[in-house]
Amino acid sequence: MPADVSVVIGNHQGADVLDDCLRSLAEQTCVPSEVIVVDGGSTDASPDIAARHGARWIAEANRGLSSLYNRGAEAAASDYVLFANNDIALDSRCIELLRRPLANDPSLFAADPRQLDWEGSRILHGRTTLCRGRLLHELVPGFHLDQTADADSVVPTVMANGGCMLVRRSTLLELGGFDETFFMDFEDLDVCWRAWSYGAGSVHVPDALLRHRVGGVTTRAVLPRRLASSHHNLLRWAIKCLPARDAATVLAVELLRLLRHPIVVGRGLAAFLPELREVLAERRAIQNRKSVLESLLALRRDEMQS
Repeated sequence: MPADVSVVIGNHQGADVLDDCLRSLAEQTCVPSEVIVVDGGSTDASPDIAARHGARWIAEANRGLSSLYNRGAEAAASDYVLFANNDIALDSRCIELLRRPLANDPSLFAADPRQLDWEGSRILHGRTTLCRGRLLHELVPGFHLDQTADADSVVPTVMANGGCMLVRRSTLLELGGFDETFFMDFEDLDVCWRAWSYGAGSVHVPDALLRHRVGGVTTRAVLPRRLASSHHNLLRWAIKCLPARDAATVLAVELLRLLRHPIVVGRGLAAFLPELREVLAERRAIQNRKSVLESLLALRRDEMQS
């Protein structure tokens, strides 16, 4: 029986990987009610592959994954939306297991599965936890964001991973969707953090599994733009969502990184600075920044004490 789940696949030049993804969706115990491929300017055989699997095709300019996901969410007709990269293959029970906690708890926003490498031998993404960390050599300066923490049951997670995340569509639309200034990276952390600030949490479902081809989404042509986008997105998320002292720390470390990586960090800063007034306005609209951070840090402390 079809589930009340729409699948939205963000695609760009995915002809080599899209077939496996679509085939795995057809084999789900909870078959999605619709599959939508939102494409960012592909010139390969992706449209033919989507058509062969009966997927709906939406053609867009390549403005990034956030934009592709938002267009798919707007077009979707189901209560839940599974956002998926094109380079994954879901285990047959993945959607069934992801849907269950959201259906049982109306306060939840998102759920994500355990991601394995393509051979199925190594965990790429598990539960995401957060603790205080080093200023340098961390994804988020001043914090250690661990996206491979183990879990043996459904547990709260800092964020559902954007490579495959099931969300409650109504909550996503109330949040204004993904931040479309984010080309790639941090879009999942940003939207889940904003959801947490309104009391809508995310959970990790370790029994839900998928295999992920690492790097299958990022083409060589897209890589420079993605690297610059990552620095822009980090700054925008930090200034928007973190308490003032922690946001200032991220900004200071990014300025230090500029000395060593002037091109990619410089491009990210150049994109961010004209947005500063807008970001500060969004910051004022986001509630409970300190309490959200403390709650998410407590997830890690609770895990260590158990």
